[in-house]
Amino acid sequence: MRVDALEAQITTDRAEGLRPWLVIASAGTTDVGAVDPLQAIGIVAKREGLWFHVDAAYGGFFLLTDEGRRKLRGIESSDSVVMDPHKSLFLPYGLGVVLVRDRNALMATHHYFANYMQDALQDVSETSPADVSPELTKHFRALRMWLPLKLIGVKPFRAALEEKLLLARYFHREIRQLGFEVGPSPELSIVTYRWVPNTGLPADPGERLHAINRVNERIVEAVRQDGRIFISSTMLDGRYTLRLVALTFRTHRRTIDLALRILGEQTKSRPAG
Repeated sequence: MRVDALEAQITTDRAEGLRPWLVIASAGTTDVGAVDPLQAIGIVAKREGLWFHVDAAYGGFFLLTDEGRRKLRGIESSDSVVMDPHKSLFLPYGLGVVLVRDRNALMATHHYFANYMQDALQDVSETSPADVSPELTKHFRALRMWLPLKLIGVKPFRAALEEKLLLARYFHREIRQLGFEVGPSPELSIVTYRWVPNTGLPADPGERLHAINRVNERIVEAVRQDGRIFISSTMLDGRYTLRLVALTFRTHRRTIDLALRILGEQTKSRPAG
């Protein structure tokens, strides 16, 4: 996010009679792992009286690492944050976390009273989870997060996250040496890259883009058919782009080296078109 564009949009909206109230920043986008300038956005949000929400579903738990804390500086000024433990905490799917600075805001939004609940309102000193979310009856989802942290502590999770950051930087460097066109240096653990053949590409820009896209589509399909690793893809400004996401506790250096070897094999003498 460009902070100057944010400020300009707020001014424009108000001039047109609108009432901006919310700004949402990303602490690691799912697509490419990009991190918005959280600190600067937080300053604008506070100055303009906006609710500052941070989508940290993918990247939030990198805060456990020193590098993650540097890159996500400013997240502490947010009014609310969403984090997914099944992503960067390596836990089973099904648990999402929303942190809200002012619990009174949650109470004002979700609390309600019904006569059949009067017997449950004996102890008003403790906030009921039913009063701070849309759910009245809740599954015990938190167990799958609480138990691993209780049994083994934070240290193994921190070490695993630090490893993923290192693996992403390593892959970014090595895939470029193989001749791939690479995206920006990874801010967290996602690397974007694509193969651009040296020969056989059409002169027309549109046809050239289509040919490069087709080459990369075939690389993804060939890697999938190979079955030893899995890579994903996305579209960035019309460009079919490959993604490596180092975000499972089973991914280590040998996995990355295998991915590099397979990708190198797939690009040998691969024609355009």
